[in-house]
Amino acid sequence: MSKKSNPYRLECAVWEFTLKCNLNCLHCGSTAGGKRGDELNTEEALVLCEDLKKAGCLAVALMGGEPLLRKDFFKVAEKIKTLGMDLSIITNGTIYSDEIFEKLKKLNPRALAVSLDASKAEIHDKIRGQKGAFEKTWEFVNRGLKEKLPVSIITTVHKMNLKELPAIREQIKGKGIAWQIQTAGAEGARFPKEMLLDADEFYSVGFFIESSRRNYSALELPVIGAHDMGFNSMLMKNITLQNKWRGCEAGISVLGIRSNGDILGCLAVNDDKFIEGNIRETSVGDIWNNPKGFSYTRDFKLEDAGESCSGCEFLADCKGGCNEMSLMKTGKTHNDPYCFCKIEQRLFKEDIKNPFKKFMLKLSGLKSSLSADRKIKKLSKIFLGDRV
Repeated sequence: MSKKSNPYRLECAVWEFTLKCNLNCLHCGSTAGGKRGDELNTEEALVLCEDLKKAGCLAVALMGGEPLLRKDFFKVAEKIKTLGMDLSIITNGTIYSDEIFEKLKKLNPRALAVSLDASKAEIHDKIRGQKGAFEKTWEFVNRGLKEKLPVSIITTVHKMNLKELPAIREQIKGKGIAWQIQTAGAEGARFPKEMLLDADEFYSVGFFIESSRRNYSALELPVIGAHDMGFNSMLMKNITLQNKWRGCEAGISVLGIRSNGDILGCLAVNDDKFIEGNIRETSVGDIWNNPKGFSYTRDFKLEDAGESCSGCEFLADCKGGCNEMSLMKTGKTHNDPYCFCKIEQRLFKEDIKNPFKKFMLKLSGLKSSLSADRKIKKLSKIFLGDRV
Protein backbone atom coordinates (compact mmCIF):
# COMPACT_ATOMS: atom_id res chain seq x y z
CA MET A 1 0.00 0.00 0.00
CA SER A 2 1.49 3.31 -1.06
CA LYS A 3 1.21 6.55 0.88
CA LYS A 4 -1.37 7.80 -1.64
CA SER A 5 -3.56 4.71 -1.32
CA ASN A 6 -3.31 4.48 2.47
CA PRO A 7 -6.60 5.74 3.98
CA TYR A 8 -4.96 6.19 7.38
CA ARG A 9 -3.40 9.59 8.06
CA LEU A 10 -0.56 9.71 10.58
CA GLU A 11 -1.66 12.58 12.76
CA CYS A 12 0.77 12.07 15.64
CA ALA A 13 3.82 9.97 16.47
CA VAL A 14 4.44 9.55 20.20
CA TRP A 15 8.18 9.03 20.58
CA GLU A 16 9.82 7.61 23.68
CA PHE A 17 12.99 9.61 23.10
CA THR A 18 14.84 7.77 25.86
CA LEU A 19 13.95 5.34 28.60
CA LYS A 20 16.46 7.05 30.92
CA CYS A 21 14.79 8.91 33.78
CA ASN A 22 15.91 10.72 36.91
CA LEU A 23 12.77 9.72 38.81
CA ASN A 24 11.35 6.36 39.86
CA CYS A 25 7.63 6.81 39.31
CA LEU A 26 5.38 4.18 40.82
CA HIS A 27 2.94 4.00 37.93
CA CYS A 28 5.38 4.27 35.00
CA GLY A 29 4.14 1.90 32.31
CA SER A 30 7.63 1.66 30.79
CA THR A 31 9.41 1.10 34.14
CA ALA A 32 11.77 3.89 33.08
CA GLY A 33 15.08 4.50 34.84
CA GLY A 34 18.07 3.30 32.88
CA LYS A 35 18.22 3.88 29.16
CA ARG A 36 17.81 1.04 26.70
CA GLY A 37 21.13 -0.43 25.61
CA ASP A 38 20.24 -0.05 21.94
CA GLU A 39 18.67 3.40 21.82
CA LEU A 40 18.77 5.33 18.56
CA ASN A 41 21.79 7.59 18.21
CA THR A 42 21.54 11.21 17.10
CA GLU A 43 22.01 10.46 13.41
CA GLU A 44 19.39 7.72 13.47
CA ALA A 45 16.99 10.03 15.31
CA LEU A 46 17.44 12.76 12.69
CA VAL A 47 16.83 10.28 9.87
CA LEU A 48 13.68 9.14 11.68
CA CYS A 49 12.47 12.76 11.72
CA GLU A 50 12.92 12.90 7.93
CA ASP A 51 11.11 9.61 7.49
CA LEU A 52 8.21 10.73 9.67
CA LYS A 53 7.81 13.79 7.49
CA LYS A 54 7.90 11.66 4.33
CA ALA A 55 5.23 9.44 5.85
CA GLY A 56 2.97 12.47 6.16
CA CYS A 57 3.22 12.76 9.94
CA LEU A 58 1.62 15.95 11.21
CA ALA A 59 2.88 16.06 14.79
CA VAL A 60 5.45 14.47 17.09
CA ALA A 61 5.27 14.18 20.89
CA LEU A 62 8.65 13.65 22.57
CA MET A 63 8.48 11.85 25.90
CA GLY A 64 10.56 9.49 28.01
CA GLY A 65 11.75 8.40 30.43
CA GLU A 66 12.73 12.01 30.70
CA PRO A 67 13.46 13.39 27.22
CA LEU A 68 15.41 16.43 28.47
CA LEU A 69 18.13 14.10 29.80
CA ARG A 70 19.35 13.40 26.26
CA LYS A 71 22.07 15.84 25.20
CA ASP A 72 20.76 15.87 21.63
CA PHE A 73 17.18 16.67 22.64
CA PHE A 74 17.12 20.18 21.23
CA LYS A 75 18.91 19.19 18.03
CA VAL A 76 16.25 16.58 17.27
CA ALA A 77 13.39 18.77 18.49
CA GLU A 78 14.56 21.60 16.22
CA LYS A 79 14.68 19.15 13.31
CA ILE A 80 11.05 18.23 13.90
CA LYS A 81 10.05 21.89 13.85
CA THR A 82 12.20 22.68 10.81
CA LEU A 83 10.45 19.92 8.89
CA GLY A 84 7.12 21.59 9.62
CA MET A 85 5.70 19.08 12.09
CA ASP A 86 4.02 20.21 15.31
CA LEU A 87 5.99 19.44 18.45
CA SER A 88 4.76 18.49 21.92
CA ILE A 89 7.05 17.78 24.86
CA ILE A 90 6.15 15.62 27.87
CA THR A 91 8.45 16.05 30.88
CA ASN A 92 8.45 15.40 34.61
CA GLY A 93 9.37 19.04 35.15
CA THR A 94 12.49 18.49 37.24
CA ILE A 95 15.15 19.19 34.59
CA TYR A 96 15.52 22.89 33.86
CA SER A 97 17.81 25.91 33.68
CA ASP A 98 17.73 29.37 32.14
CA GLU A 99 19.32 27.92 29.01
CA ILE A 100 16.73 25.17 28.74
CA PHE A 101 13.85 27.64 28.98
CA GLU A 102 15.42 29.91 26.36
CA LYS A 103 15.68 26.95 24.00
CA LEU A 104 12.13 25.83 24.80
CA LYS A 105 10.87 29.30 23.88
CA LYS A 106 12.69 29.18 20.54
CA LEU A 107 11.14 25.78 19.81
CA ASN A 108 7.64 27.20 20.28
CA PRO A 109 6.09 23.78 21.03
CA ARG A 110 2.39 23.13 20.63
CA ALA A 111 2.32 21.85 24.21
CA LEU A 112 4.73 21.57 27.11
CA ALA A 113 3.15 18.89 29.27
CA VAL A 114 4.30 18.38 32.86
CA SER A 115 3.43 15.50 35.17
CA LEU A 116 1.68 16.48 38.42
CA ASP A 117 0.03 13.79 40.50
CA ALA A 118 -0.97 15.50 43.75
CA SER A 119 -1.68 18.84 45.35
CA LYS A 120 0.94 18.38 48.02
CA ALA A 121 4.56 17.29 48.12
CA GLU A 122 4.09 14.31 50.41
CA ILE A 123 1.92 12.39 47.94
CA HIS A 124 3.48 13.61 44.69
CA ASP A 125 7.01 12.84 45.86
CA LYS A 126 5.99 9.38 47.07
CA ILE A 127 4.46 8.59 43.68
CA ARG A 128 7.43 10.04 41.80
CA GLY A 129 10.03 8.32 43.97
CA GLN A 130 12.06 11.43 44.77
CA LYS A 131 11.84 13.92 47.60
CA GLY A 132 11.66 17.47 46.29
CA ALA A 133 10.08 16.51 42.95
CA PHE A 134 6.86 18.41 43.73
CA GLU A 135 8.70 21.65 44.43
CA LYS A 136 10.83 21.34 41.30
CA THR A 137 7.81 20.55 39.15
CA TRP A 138 5.95 23.65 40.32
CA GLU A 139 9.06 25.76 39.74
CA PHE A 140 9.11 24.41 36.18
CA VAL A 141 5.40 25.10 35.68
CA ASN A 142 5.59 28.65 37.02
CA ARG A 143 8.66 29.45 34.96
CA GLY A 144 6.98 28.02 31.87
CA LEU A 145 3.94 30.22 32.45
CA LYS A 146 6.16 33.26 33.00
CA GLU A 147 7.87 32.56 29.67
CA LYS A 148 4.44 32.32 27.96
CA LEU A 149 4.93 28.65 27.07
CA PRO A 150 1.79 26.50 26.49
CA VAL A 151 2.00 24.61 29.77
CA SER A 152 -0.18 21.56 30.29
CA ILE A 153 -0.41 19.26 33.28
CA ILE A 154 -0.95 15.51 33.09
CA THR A 155 -2.31 13.76 36.17
CA THR A 156 -2.26 9.96 36.33
CA VAL A 157 -4.91 8.73 38.75
CA HIS A 158 -4.94 5.66 40.99
CA LYS A 159 -6.08 4.89 44.53
CA MET A 160 -3.22 6.82 46.11
CA ASN A 161 -4.17 10.16 44.57
CA LEU A 162 -7.84 9.86 43.55
CA LYS A 163 -8.95 12.23 46.30
CA GLU A 164 -6.36 14.80 45.20
CA LEU A 165 -8.24 15.85 42.06
CA PRO A 166 -10.35 18.65 43.61
CA ALA A 167 -7.30 20.17 45.31
CA ILE A 168 -5.23 20.03 42.11
CA ARG A 169 -8.11 21.76 40.33
CA GLU A 170 -8.00 24.58 42.87
CA GLN A 171 -4.25 24.96 42.37
CA ILE A 172 -4.34 25.27 38.59
CA LYS A 173 -7.65 26.90 37.67
CA GLY A 174 -7.39 30.37 36.20
CA LYS A 175 -3.67 30.06 35.47
CA GLY A 176 -3.87 29.23 31.77
CA ILE A 177 -2.87 25.60 32.35
CA ALA A 178 -4.45 22.86 30.25
CA TRP A 179 -5.15 19.71 32.27
CA GLN A 180 -5.26 16.12 31.03
CA ILE A 181 -6.45 13.44 33.42
CA GLN A 182 -5.65 9.79 32.76
CA THR A 183 -5.78 6.60 34.79
CA ALA A 184 -2.86 4.40 35.76
CA GLY A 185 -2.30 1.05 34.10
CA ALA A 186 -0.53 -2.04 35.37
CA GLU A 187 1.94 -2.44 32.49
CA GLY A 188 4.93 -1.26 34.54
CA ALA A 189 6.88 -3.46 36.93
CA ARG A 190 6.71 -1.05 39.88
CA PHE A 191 2.96 -0.55 40.10
CA PRO A 192 0.94 -2.86 42.38
CA LYS A 193 -2.33 -3.89 40.75
CA GLU A 194 -4.25 -3.34 43.95
CA MET A 195 -3.65 0.40 43.42
CA LEU A 196 -5.66 0.40 40.19
CA LEU A 197 -9.03 2.14 40.25
CA ASP A 198 -12.06 -0.10 40.47
CA ALA A 199 -14.94 0.50 38.06
CA ASP A 200 -16.83 2.86 40.38
CA GLU A 201 -13.72 4.91 41.09
CA PHE A 202 -12.98 5.05 37.37
CA TYR A 203 -16.50 6.32 36.72
CA SER A 204 -16.09 8.95 39.44
CA VAL A 205 -13.02 10.34 37.62
CA GLY A 206 -15.11 10.70 34.49
CA PHE A 207 -17.82 12.46 36.46
CA PHE A 208 -15.22 14.76 38.04
CA ILE A 209 -14.10 15.83 34.56
CA GLU A 210 -17.71 16.29 33.43
CA SER A 211 -18.64 18.36 36.49
CA SER A 212 -15.52 20.49 36.05
CA ARG A 213 -16.53 21.15 32.45
CA ARG A 214 -19.99 22.22 33.59
CA ASN A 215 -18.80 24.51 36.37
CA TYR A 216 -15.80 26.19 34.76
CA SER A 217 -15.29 27.80 31.38
CA ALA A 218 -12.81 26.35 28.91
CA LEU A 219 -10.59 29.37 29.50
CA GLU A 220 -10.66 29.10 33.30
CA LEU A 221 -10.11 25.34 33.43
CA PRO A 222 -9.40 23.56 30.14
CA VAL A 223 -9.65 19.90 31.22
CA ILE A 224 -9.96 16.67 29.25
CA GLY A 225 -9.89 12.97 29.89
CA ALA A 226 -7.27 10.88 28.08
CA HIS A 227 -7.97 8.13 25.54
CA ASP A 228 -8.72 5.60 28.29
CA MET A 229 -11.51 7.59 29.91
CA GLY A 230 -14.72 5.68 29.17
CA PHE A 231 -17.21 5.86 26.31
CA ASN A 232 -20.89 6.13 25.34
CA SER A 233 -22.23 7.49 28.60
CA MET A 234 -25.88 8.52 28.91
CA LEU A 235 -24.90 11.31 31.31
CA MET A 236 -21.39 12.44 30.41
CA LYS A 237 -20.50 13.98 27.08
CA ASN A 238 -17.23 15.04 25.51
CA ILE A 239 -14.80 14.45 28.36
CA THR A 240 -12.10 13.89 25.72
CA LEU A 241 -11.40 16.16 22.75
CA GLN A 242 -13.60 14.02 20.51
CA ASN A 243 -17.30 14.64 20.09
CA LYS A 244 -17.67 10.89 19.77
CA TRP A 245 -15.43 7.95 20.55
CA ARG A 246 -14.50 6.34 17.24
CA GLY A 247 -12.45 3.43 18.46
CA CYS A 248 -8.82 2.83 19.34
CA GLU A 249 -6.59 5.10 17.25
CA ALA A 250 -3.49 2.86 17.39
CA GLY A 251 -2.33 2.47 13.80
CA ILE A 252 -5.30 4.52 12.62
CA SER A 253 -4.07 8.06 13.32
CA VAL A 254 -1.25 7.55 15.84
CA LEU A 255 1.76 5.34 16.35
CA GLY A 256 4.29 4.86 19.12
CA ILE A 257 8.07 4.80 18.75
CA ARG A 258 10.30 3.22 21.36
CA SER A 259 13.75 4.69 21.93
CA ASN A 260 15.32 1.67 20.19
CA GLY A 261 13.26 2.21 17.03
CA ASP A 262 10.51 -0.34 17.66
CA ILE A 263 7.17 0.77 16.22
CA LEU A 264 3.85 0.05 17.93
CA GLY A 265 0.39 1.37 17.34
CA CYS A 266 0.36 2.84 20.85
CA LEU A 267 3.13 2.99 23.45
CA ALA A 268 0.59 2.36 26.22
CA VAL A 269 0.14 -1.14 24.76
CA ASN A 270 3.53 -2.08 26.18
CA ASP A 271 3.66 -5.60 24.76
CA ASP A 272 6.22 -6.89 22.26
CA LYS A 273 3.50 -8.90 20.51
CA PHE A 274 2.28 -5.59 19.06
CA ILE A 275 5.61 -4.49 17.55
CA GLU A 276 5.03 -3.73 13.86
CA GLY A 277 8.71 -3.41 12.94
CA ASN A 278 11.87 -1.47 13.70
CA ILE A 279 13.05 1.64 11.86
CA ARG A 280 16.59 0.26 11.64
CA GLU A 281 15.23 -2.42 9.33
CA THR A 282 12.21 -0.76 7.70
CA SER A 283 11.38 2.91 7.29
CA VAL A 284 8.55 4.24 9.40
CA GLY A 285 6.70 5.12 6.20
CA ASP A 286 6.85 1.54 4.96
CA ILE A 287 5.68 0.29 8.35
CA TRP A 288 2.79 2.75 8.38
CA ASN A 289 1.78 1.93 4.81
CA ASN A 290 2.08 -1.84 5.20
CA PRO A 291 -1.33 -3.24 4.15
CA LYS A 292 -0.96 -6.00 6.75
CA GLY A 293 0.13 -3.66 9.54
CA PHE A 294 -1.81 -2.73 12.67
CA SER A 295 -4.36 -5.40 11.82
CA TYR A 296 -5.93 -5.45 15.30
CA THR A 297 -7.38 -1.98 14.69
CA ARG A 298 -7.41 -1.54 10.92
CA ASP A 299 -9.09 -4.88 10.22
CA PHE A 300 -11.52 -4.85 13.14
CA LYS A 301 -14.68 -6.90 12.69
CA LEU A 302 -17.66 -7.07 15.04
CA GLU A 303 -16.88 -10.70 15.80
CA ASP A 304 -13.46 -9.63 17.15
CA ALA A 305 -15.10 -8.11 20.23
CA GLY A 306 -14.73 -9.86 23.56
CA GLU A 307 -17.50 -10.76 25.98
CA SER A 308 -17.49 -7.29 27.57
CA CYS A 309 -18.46 -5.67 24.28
CA SER A 310 -20.06 -8.31 22.09
CA GLY A 311 -23.60 -7.38 21.12
CA CYS A 312 -23.32 -3.78 22.34
CA GLU A 313 -25.33 -1.23 20.35
CA PHE A 314 -22.25 1.02 20.10
CA LEU A 315 -19.78 -1.67 18.99
CA ALA A 316 -19.55 -0.71 15.30
CA ASP A 317 -18.28 2.75 16.22
CA CYS A 318 -16.61 2.06 19.58
CA LYS A 319 -14.80 -1.12 18.46
CA GLY A 320 -14.43 -2.37 21.99
CA GLY A 321 -12.97 0.73 23.61
CA CYS A 322 -9.38 1.45 24.60
CA ASN A 323 -7.16 -1.52 23.73
CA GLU A 324 -4.63 -0.67 26.43
CA MET A 325 -7.36 -0.84 29.07
CA SER A 326 -8.86 -3.91 27.42
CA LEU A 327 -5.56 -5.82 27.42
CA MET A 328 -4.72 -4.78 30.97
CA LYS A 329 -8.09 -5.85 32.38
CA THR A 330 -8.94 -8.89 30.25
CA GLY A 331 -5.86 -9.90 28.26
CA LYS A 332 -7.80 -9.31 25.03
CA THR A 333 -8.24 -6.47 22.56
CA HIS A 334 -11.68 -4.92 21.87
CA ASN A 335 -12.98 -5.95 25.27
CA ASP A 336 -12.74 -2.87 27.50
CA PRO A 337 -14.82 -3.52 30.65
CA TYR A 338 -14.36 0.06 31.91
CA CYS A 339 -16.81 1.51 29.41
CA PHE A 340 -19.10 4.20 30.86
CA CYS A 341 -22.01 2.55 29.08
CA LYS A 342 -21.27 -0.78 30.77
CA ILE A 343 -20.77 0.80 34.19
CA GLU A 344 -24.00 2.80 33.94
CA GLN A 345 -25.93 -0.32 33.04
CA ARG A 346 -24.94 -1.63 36.45
CA LEU A 347 -25.15 1.61 38.46
CA PHE A 348 -28.54 2.60 37.04
CA LYS A 349 -29.89 -0.88 36.44
CA GLU A 350 -33.35 -0.20 37.87
CA ASP A 351 -33.70 3.17 36.14
CA ILE A 352 -32.77 1.70 32.77
CA LYS A 353 -35.49 -0.96 33.14
CA ASN A 354 -38.08 1.83 33.37
CA PRO A 355 -38.57 3.43 29.90
CA PHE A 356 -39.47 6.85 31.36
CA LYS A 357 -36.52 6.93 33.77
CA LYS A 358 -34.19 5.77 31.00
CA PHE A 359 -35.49 8.58 28.79
CA MET A 360 -34.86 11.12 31.57
CA LEU A 361 -31.31 9.85 32.02
CA LYS A 362 -30.63 10.26 28.32
CA LEU A 363 -32.27 13.70 28.34
CA SER A 364 -29.99 14.79 31.18
CA GLY A 365 -27.01 13.68 29.12
CA LEU A 366 -28.33 15.47 26.05
CA LYS A 367 -28.64 18.76 27.93
CA SER A 368 -25.04 18.52 29.08
CA SER A 369 -23.87 17.72 25.57
CA LEU A 370 -25.45 20.85 24.07
CA SER A 371 -23.30 23.14 26.19
CA ALA A 372 -20.30 20.79 25.97
CA ASP A 373 -20.28 20.97 22.17
CA ARG A 374 -19.74 24.72 22.37
CA LYS A 375 -16.85 24.26 24.79
CA ILE A 376 -15.16 21.51 22.80
CA LYS A 377 -14.12 23.88 20.02
CA LYS A 378 -12.38 26.21 22.45
CA LEU A 379 -10.80 23.29 24.30
CA SER A 380 -9.39 21.94 21.04
CA LYS A 381 -7.68 25.26 20.35
CA ILE A 382 -6.27 25.42 23.87
CA PHE A 383 -4.81 21.91 23.69
CA LEU A 384 -3.27 22.84 20.32
CA GLY A 385 -1.34 25.64 22.02
CA ASP A 386 -3.72 28.60 21.67
CA ARG A 387 -4.01 30.11 25.16
CA VAL A 388 -5.38 33.53 24.09
